[in-house]
Amino acid sequence: MNSDLESECAANLMELVGKRVVDVEFRAHDDKCWRIYITTDSGRIVMTFCRDWKCPVVEKRDKVKDLPDSRKAN
Repeated sequence: MNSDLESECAANLMELVGKRVVDVEFRAHDDKCWRIYITTDSGRIVMTFCRDWKCPVVEKRDKVKDLPDSRKAN
């Protein structure tokens, strides 16, 4: 990996530091890709990995807007 890509991958994982992880789900996306849904106290991070990718694609989702009603805090 080049240093720019390594820095980007590390920065994406650093998004989890200091957050309380409350749930983790793993789902196969297809034969070569999978997703990890990490729900934290401040939102959700979705990491998509594929066998031929050097770094996962990371999506940050707002807690209230994107979580289904059954998972929202009361």
